[in-house]
Amino acid sequence: MGYIARTPNANATWTIIGVNALIGLPLILLKYNYPVAFMHVISEFGAIPILTINWIEPYRLITSMFLHSGFIHLVLNMFALFIFGPDIEMVLGKIRYLLLYFLSGIVADFAHAYFIYFFFPYKRLLITPAIGASGAIYGVMAAFAVIFPYRRIMIFMGFPIVAPALLAITLMAILQTVYAFFDPFSQVAYAAHVGGFVAGLLMAFMFKPSLKRIHYYI
Repeated sequence: MGYIARTPNANATWTIIGVNALIGLPLILLKYNYPVAFMHVISEFGAIPILTINWIEPYRLITSMFLHSGFIHLVLNMFALFIFGPDIEMVLGKIRYLLLYFLSGIVADFAHAYFIYFFFPYKRLLITPAIGASGAIYGVMAAFAVIFPYRRIMIFMGFPIVAPALLAITLMAILQTVYAFFDPFSQVAYAAHVGGFVAGLLMAFMFKPSLKRIHYYI
């Protein structure tokens, strides 16, 4: 049993990946050749927690999703979107898929900002820009776990694990929550991942009842 596709292609996913590459690769070159200019771009367009909390320059909630700190950061995020995005886009349709993606990313920034504000309210953390598409991608992954719960996927936890999507992706979300509390000064915004995951999870449960199933008979 599967789902009837609402769109015949995953062009929204390919467009997001393409835009991230077009912005990310020149920015990475800027980082290594003109690091001061790179930091200026990050400070101008990254999601700064204290600004997010006070709803100042809200455009940062979107622009921050297209900025990455390095080649590995960019490639890992886009690879995850390449794996999980197309199936979710084709089942949900482009409008709902884009809504899922961007709302998950926005909620991720708010989750990161308020997590710091309530649990680790240090000036350094409150003014440090958060960048990357991870929060949005965790939302897509959560939707994958809801819509394709038994599809087996491979994840890496220091070593490869093959498990049903529901188990594997939920485990990743739990670990992100643990890391958020035990490593608040990490360069990884773990709370953002959790926020994006929860947003994607809720939207997936909201969308799933309207999805049309197709039954295969043997």
